[in-house]
Amino acid sequence: MVARKLKFFLIITYFLSFPLILNANPNADQWMESDKSYKDLINEGFEVKSYAMNNIETANGLYILLFVTVLQKNNDIYECQEYQTIDKSIETLNMTLICKELVQPYEKGLGT
Repeated sequence: MVARKLKFFLIITYFLSFPLILNANPNADQWMESDKSYKDLINEGFEVKSYAMNNIETANGLYILLFVTVLQKNNDIYECQEYQTIDKSIETLNMTLICKELVQPYEKGLGT
């Protein structure tokens, strides 16, 4: 009897919460863009905690290098993403760096 009531309760709870999962906010984010560089963060006492790299070869022979670095100081965390486009002679054609700070989730939009 108790097991049957528990099963019924779980099924009802599942179906009532299912629409909440389907309506997740696609504009929610927890990484706020920053104008800081690697050098700024290291000078502020942040330490590298994780590093990953990947590369993609394009059809025209260019390579896109992707670097992701996680830096931490106490409870403050930054994730820096670096994108480089190089040719076969390993000359850098383009480079972009963006560091983002981990923050409480917020809704993206004007002014963020």
